[in-house]
Amino acid sequence: MAILAGYISLTKQPDPEMIRQLSRVFAEYPTEQLQRFACPQGVLLQYDFDAYHQPAWLQNETQFATLIGHPLLTHDRQADLVTLANAAANRPQVLHSCEGVFCLAHFDRLQPKLTVATDPLGLRPFYWMPYQSGYLFSSRLSLFKQLNLPLTTNTDALCELATLGYTLLDHTPYTEVRCAYPGEIITISAEGFHTERYFDWTALANRTVPFEEALCGVDQAFQQVFAKTTQGSERALTTLSGGLDSRLIACEMLRRKMPFKAFNFSQQQSQDLDCAQIFAEQNQIDLEVIQVRDTQAHSVEQKIGHYWRRLAHPDYDSVTRPQLAWSGNGGSVGMGLIYFSDKVYRAAKTQNLETLIHAYLEQQFAYLPQSVVNHARHLQNRLIDNLKQAFAPLRTLPLEKAYQLFLFLNDQHHHLSLPAEHIAEYQMEFFHPFYSWKVLQYPLSQPVEKVRKHAFYHAWLKQSYPNALKSPWQAYPGHLPCPIALENNASSQSQWQFKRRQLVPLSDILSSWLTVIRFSRHNLIKKAPFTLLCLMHLLGVKNALTQLNTAKQFTQW
Repeated sequence: MAILAGYISLTKQPDPEMIRQLSRVFAEYPTEQLQRFACPQGVLLQYDFDAYHQPAWLQNETQFATLIGHPLLTHDRQADLVTLANAAANRPQVLHSCEGVFCLAHFDRLQPKLTVATDPLGLRPFYWMPYQSGYLFSSRLSLFKQLNLPLTTNTDALCELATLGYTLLDHTPYTEVRCAYPGEIITISAEGFHTERYFDWTALANRTVPFEEALCGVDQAFQQVFAKTTQGSERALTTLSGGLDSRLIACEMLRRKMPFKAFNFSQQQSQDLDCAQIFAEQNQIDLEVIQVRDTQAHSVEQKIGHYWRRLAHPDYDSVTRPQLAWSGNGGSVGMGLIYFSDKVYRAAKTQNLETLIHAYLEQQFAYLPQSVVNHARHLQNRLIDNLKQAFAPLRTLPLEKAYQLFLFLNDQHHHLSLPAEHIAEYQMEFFHPFYSWKVLQYPLSQPVEKVRKHAFYHAWLKQSYPNALKSPWQAYPGHLPCPIALENNASSQSQWQFKRRQLVPLSDILSSWLTVIRFSRHNLIKKAPFTLLCLMHLLGVKNALTQLNTAKQFTQW
């Protein structure tokens, strides 16, 4: 399941030109993989490449419903869709039971009424905007750019993307377009537009579970979500890096005696490669290594889509569902609690939000470069104001716990945004067990002192997956170190030691420069200073990656 979009007007006749525009966008996809639901109030369109080998389309005389992703109420997506569609009276409660990565659309033909909902973390969100007398919505943000719409730049969102890597609140790069919140239900009817949060993360964060009980709980929750997703699979596909997240997935597959194919995408002479290979050799794992020049240039989803699907890998047909892979995405934040340095922790313990925000910005190097950004100081202050707004719903929690939840609802919330935008290109779906709220509730139930630096994570592995700790792994700087030395290749580097300035191709820098020079939608970039910085970067006089990244974020939308 890839992309879902629609246009609904319940008070006046929908604009036929917008319906035609949406239809033209979806006409780019193969006809046999398109679904269309039309009614007097508008249209819903879906592109589905059937990665799950389980349909998710329900249409009859009273209702229409469909899904992106998998709610994981059960192992069966179609059964889950029927349950959600028929739960009009208690839909919030049923949605609360879901632990997958998904979004839902349901249209009641009798009322009429449209309901859309995101998963508890909003990892596959809806983007929406009012249009004429109705509403446009899409699971893919870039679709709005493809339509003939009067979109204007949301400066706050661009600054958030350039500094934090994600947007805050309901921001998108377009002022008119909004992003659904985690665990949100949006209802559009003749009475108007209504939103409701069905998932209360703050209440969950207030819950305290004894440490040993939490270790048993997280283990049980992880195995239960695994059982739902592996049912019906005889051979699986997964990633295997040098870290712990993908290793834990491999350990659970080994425990279940499930055959699987694993990919590693890493650079030469890297700890990521060496650790993955040692673990694979010890456990007789079918690991294929794809060496890349820059591990950050493309998402792992894009890389698997290219090397596995587009290049017609010879093992492709040996996997039960070859367009559905496992990913350890989310484990480092949710379980390992990265981005919680000692300085940030001390700032949070002061219970002063302003102190914490400044420590967080410093940790993330989240500052707009005044050398290339017009009004950088004012925009930086706007960023701080928006961070304060993002913390406002969490004010009943101790600040260190509020910060842990802030990372869940912001950094985690947007972790899959980039892969979702390109999903039509790589045509792969993924299971993400670390995003299950039933798994996340246990590290969230602990004092942050017991979770930071992978402490809770290591205790869980030591108790339930000791095999994961028998060979070296790549540990995060400042976190619990790996006690096993990399004896075979002491010269290998961690991913944090590679100098990215040397990895950026000349063509990328020239492309960024040309984009900025030609860009005219806004005047946020100082073009002459940016040109000079590009030249200095190429000559090796100055590392201008920060300025290059800022310019990219300010111009790509």
